Amino acid sequence: MQFPENYSCSKFDLLWAPCKVNALLYAKKEIIAPMDRCSQNIRNAICTKPGIPKQIRLERMEHGFPSYRKLACQSYFRMKIAVRNTIRLCGVIVFIAMCNVSAQEAPETRYFRFHSNYWLNLHHFLYQKAEGGQLRKLQEDGLAFPNIGEAKAWNNLSRSDRSVLEEAIDFYKQNLIDKTLRRDLGKVRLWLKIQPENGTLIDTTHSLSLASILNSVSPIYKEHFWKLHDRSNKRIIDRHLTTIGGIESTVIPKMEALSANKWPSTVIVRVDICAYANWAGAYTSTRPEMNIVISSLDPLNEGSYFVETVLHEGTHLLYKYGDSPVRERIFDMAEELKMDFPSNLWHAVLFYLCGKATQDELKKSGIDHKMIMDVKKIFSRYNTSAFRNTLTNYYNREIDLDRTIFELLNTLKK
Repeated sequence: MQFPENYSCSKFDLLWAPCKVNALLYAKKEIIAPMDRCSQNIRNAICTKPGIPKQIRLERMEHGFPSYRKLACQSYFRMKIAVRNTIRLCGVIVFIAMCNVSAQEAPETRYFRFHSNYWLNLHHFLYQKAEGGQLRKLQEDGLAFPNIGEAKAWNNLSRSDRSVLEEAIDFYKQNLIDKTLRRDLGKVRLWLKIQPENGTLIDTTHSLSLASILNSVSPIYKEHFWKLHDRSNKRIIDRHLTTIGGIESTVIPKMEALSANKWPSTVIVRVDICAYANWAGAYTSTRPEMNIVISSLDPLNEGSYFVETVLHEGTHLLYKYGDSPVRERIFDMAEELKMDFPSNLWHAVLFYLCGKATQDELKKSGIDHKMIMDVKKIFSRYNTSAFRNTLTNYYNREIDLDRTIFELLNTLKK
């Protein structure tokens, strides 16, 4: 399956796709059909009027004989009205579609906007069933997905529905699971998240084969699984929205200072809550725009882990490749110390600092929070006592950024 490398699609393009179909149907009824009727009327008037030879009638028509000219003018104005009505119809369709998109953009906080998107949930559901990475990681950590009734729904599938679903999963196995959700399938995510959520995928410019598979399995997913997933997504959002909104106004400015970077004033980061995500249960893409995907079925998200995940993933905006003073200083100082660039040290720094900032703010609300870095034992080769002492001193503003990077690299060099 080939994906166009230069594919890009605006929100208007995707909203316009269903409008084109409706406009064509309307035009067929209100423009083409009236034009055919007018043409037939003119033809009948020319060819059937008694007492006047056909040649004379044709000459009169050619030179604008008044009765025929009047008929032509009437036809013209009828077509003009039909065209105007079609344009109005398209405008109404676009307006309704924009209203639907706007309605789906809530709820939000100052820095984040949360979605439970139908097509993205279907996409991640099929990917997880085909690849199984998130389930394997949970099992390694001694955890499991919560029982939301999905197994029962699977068992209740008819033989034909099960066959269609298994065919879709096989398609993902053969074409998609060797690609990462965050990078390789980024264009699929961008394409799906702006599709109308009701009906079928009309826009197939990205991938006809993938659109066909998703359309075939969509009625089954919608009937048996979507309500379960959407309910889980919205429950997680409702559970943590107030907490996130309450502490982000302190955590984000603190992370701005620690990252030596600024959160763009006009940016509200999109957070897509899906039943399933990648193997880690959450991931962030920074190009072409920030987009966070978090699994609502990760059992750790029942607690404050979800709050730190949102803030951590959002803070990637301050540590973007090519626009991060922390990453630049690590690279430059590693060269000065004549050592190899320590891969993902910047990410370990982000995990610790954002985790500590979240922990401190939640503590003020009486919530005892354990940092993700410690819960999941992330970057254990970096997460030493020397690493934590250096970053704690930096967090407390006892040393500056350059001193912090030097101490971290010097510890690794030893």
